[in-house]
Amino acid sequence: MRLRALLLLSLLAAVPRAVPAQAPSAEWRTLETPHFRVHYPASSEGWTRRAAARLESIRERVIAEVGYAPPEVVEVVVSDPVADSNGEAFPVLGWPRLTLWTSPPGPESELGHYSDWSDLLIVHEETHLVHLLRPSRNPLRETLARVAPVGPIPLTAPRWVMEGYATVVEGRLTGTGRPNSDLRAAILRRWAQAGRLPTYAHLASDSSSWHGMSMAYLLGSAYLEWLEERAGPGSLRKLWARMTARTPRGFDDAFRGVFGGVFGDGPADLYDRYRAELTWRALDAEHRTEAQEGALWQDLSWTSGAPAVSPDGKQLVIELGRRREPSRLVVWSTAPDTEAEKKRDETIQKMLARDPADVAPVLTKPLPRKPVHTLESHDGIDTTAPRWMADGQSILCVRFEPDPQGFLHPDLFRWTPRSGALDRLTRQADLRDPDPSPLTADPDWAVAVRKRDGASAVVRIDLKTGRETVLTGPTLEEVYDRPRIAPDGKRIAYARHTEGTVAAWQLVIQDLASGAKTDLAPPPGATVSAPAWSADGRTLYAVVGQGGFIDLWAFAVDDPVQQPIRLTRTLGAALAPAPTPDGKSIFFLALENDGPDLRVLDLAALHNPKVGEGASPSPTLGLIPPAQPFATAEIPPSRPYHFGRPELIPILGGSGSPSGSVLELGLRSGDVVGRWDLLALGALGADGWPGGGAVSAVWRGWPITVGLHLFTASENPSEQSGHLLRRDRELDLKRQGAELSAQWDRRWSASRLSLRASALREDLDPALAPSLSRETGALAGGWSALYRRDGRALSGILTGHAEWGWTGDDSWNRWGGAARLSLDQQDAGLALTWRRDTSGGTLRPFDHYLLGGVETSLLPRTATAGLIAMPGLPFGTLTGTEHESERIDLRLDALPAPLFYERQRLWMGMGMDGSSKGGWLTLAGLEWRRSLGPIPVIRVPVLDVRIGVARVLEEPFALEVLDGDFRWWVVAVWRP
Repeated sequence: MRLRALLLLSLLAAVPRAVPAQAPSAEWRTLETPHFRVHYPASSEGWTRRAAARLESIRERVIAEVGYAPPEVVEVVVSDPVADSNGEAFPVLGWPRLTLWTSPPGPESELGHYSDWSDLLIVHEETHLVHLLRPSRNPLRETLARVAPVGPIPLTAPRWVMEGYATVVEGRLTGTGRPNSDLRAAILRRWAQAGRLPTYAHLASDSSSWHGMSMAYLLGSAYLEWLEERAGPGSLRKLWARMTARTPRGFDDAFRGVFGGVFGDGPADLYDRYRAELTWRALDAEHRTEAQEGALWQDLSWTSGAPAVSPDGKQLVIELGRRREPSRLVVWSTAPDTEAEKKRDETIQKMLARDPADVAPVLTKPLPRKPVHTLESHDGIDTTAPRWMADGQSILCVRFEPDPQGFLHPDLFRWTPRSGALDRLTRQADLRDPDPSPLTADPDWAVAVRKRDGASAVVRIDLKTGRETVLTGPTLEEVYDRPRIAPDGKRIAYARHTEGTVAAWQLVIQDLASGAKTDLAPPPGATVSAPAWSADGRTLYAVVGQGGFIDLWAFAVDDPVQQPIRLTRTLGAALAPAPTPDGKSIFFLALENDGPDLRVLDLAALHNPKVGEGASPSPTLGLIPPAQPFATAEIPPSRPYHFGRPELIPILGGSGSPSGSVLELGLRSGDVVGRWDLLALGALGADGWPGGGAVSAVWRGWPITVGLHLFTASENPSEQSGHLLRRDRELDLKRQGAELSAQWDRRWSASRLSLRASALREDLDPALAPSLSRETGALAGGWSALYRRDGRALSGILTGHAEWGWTGDDSWNRWGGAARLSLDQQDAGLALTWRRDTSGGTLRPFDHYLLGGVETSLLPRTATAGLIAMPGLPFGTLTGTEHESERIDLRLDALPAPLFYERQRLWMGMGMDGSSKGGWLTLAGLEWRRSLGPIPVIRVPVLDVRIGVARVLEEPFALEVLDGDFRWWVVAVWRP
């Protein structure tokens, strides 16, 4: 009866919740083609079937281009976890994987030049598989690949080669993509003009520079095109053949055999030559082009969002990004900053008064403006897309908020700068690019774009009631971007992309009353984005990309005969126009090598600039003919996913320290979506560390996660190596049993709550006592939160646990909790942790809190709830019914792992003063910790890793058996 009560309590403790559309417990389906198994949420059925219809055709074209045909069937997972445009390939020999995200990109994205988003995405990711799955023809490497299933190309090629080549093929097979985009041309040209093209050492990755991580795609693809143009068609295929040859070669050696020549024979040598040519072309274009870029209004750095001018023209709001921090919204006054200029003049006058022979500095850029208002993100989530509301007192904006399982959804918020209030208007509405009503008489509505399950729509939303009206869409064939309401509130304009058009975005004007649409024809061969209405509603300003240049143009709304007029001539790119209400000027973002700058264009001072030619950074830009469309195939009906397809992978784990070690070997089985995981493993312990076997499983197909863990283990702490404070066998025992558990998790913007209930039944065979049974019920919970301010991140974690049970006829209980507070700032961090545990009832020695040793994959969490794991110390170094610990962690980027100082004490009974609690056992050292998974798409369950080294500084009772010892540990624990 006691066990039944515990089981009932454990199951009732897990509270059901709504099922997110992409969670493993959602309704998933599967469809198959000859070479692909595609798994997707039922809500993404339309997008998935359209994409799957071209999977086989894309595969054939990629194989013809790359020169290799992988024999494996590819598992494909369709999802949209962060409401962004992306995908990922996992080129594992024998079981390759693809993940495809459904959200289509906007026109100003690096990925915004496409005919069909799914085609572009699949070509790029499938190229990774076909390219990187090519096996070695060397017998030894082929044999090793059966143990470590990775081909020779991903093992030796730098990142710029893998990403650059997939980008090259993306451009060749689609006729669109980054190689054929105006944005790649503009970025490379601007970087070259500034002398800021990355060195070869930074081409693969450079997280410290703006757009540095993108250069592997943009510049890597351009460099590979340049190489192939000089070495001839098929030279890249020769490179891959040399890298996989019977004769083992690294990337540099294989490269020299194909591209070595007059300019040097290595990839770094030829890259320097390519940089020189690219810089020459960019500077030549600069000399032959008369730029018309407006005036620099504010020098920015890193990523910046689109600016917006207030209805009265007196203020401007903009999103400013930071490298390691969430972006912030800043409101500036548009009036001249006379106070800053006055202070500068006074400073110069004082300088010259002290030293008349000195020279005043030249003002090369505007003085930094002091914000009138700032909205910081205190929870780590960016606030983006700000737009002034009609009252000029509040701002409509977007934040990507998590649902209960952590999947992100863009939602609308209202920020009131004067009060600092930030009010949430929608929940999981998937709305972005909003524009509020400009009418002061009817201010409480807005239009926005909804992207959900790959479909796009423009909706009107009542900001008070949340009521929505669909204005166009939802559709998979068209993508909408950045809707803007006309000043009279009767029409909207937006950018629209239609499937099958050659990467052409164009402007559309739609009447709100009738729904009638009017297309504004772009310049020949151009793509148009980011519409913005003039104050009188007669003109639309927009961003136009044409021939490798990106500029602002003006379109006459009511005169279809009048041709659009170019307003700027930049050598980088002019983006995100924001006209002023007086109609005299336009603010816009100007592309620079350290991030966009904010410039302003005086419309009265425009002229017709001289235009240069030959500014393309790629020899192929504009020369690639339109690609042939991919053939579509009939797709069979899908089927319910149910349990998915079981997949096996061997796992290796265990732990080691001076006191002992345990080696764990086993198999993991599970499905690609993560609906279930099963681990079966055996453990061989040395020096008394736990050995035995276990089978554990979890099921995530319900709103709660349910687990079952069966185990048998033998533990003999008395046989450990090294010093022990207790040498008898009272902790030695054999045990077998089962744990049933249920877990509930919920996430918010900056916090997370996790609750776990479990019931455990064990048969114990202690070395110094007769056999008996133990029944345990347990509850555990954890809450974490994050707060950011001024570049610092403050995070806190609270955890608690309670166990109650019976060992034989004796009842007992344990409970306690811990608190952790962390402060991080860029390259450094400090964390403080305190833990306190107590117990009551009649406890056997193995029911006490036990200090030392490690958690193991063999035993479930309930069975080790009383273990105070310290891997560097022997199991049972200290025991007691009460426990307290304190720890300090210091993270410095210059160190391979955080420094820590930790002290622990255990004692018997509730002492009334400090002396009865016993002395502290103290250590200091370095420890690296990571928790990974589960990542079902690559067959990885939960893995906890700890690696450390420490010195024992002090131990209780002055026994001096551990004082001065250096301890080390390596721990790898698997859980389903």
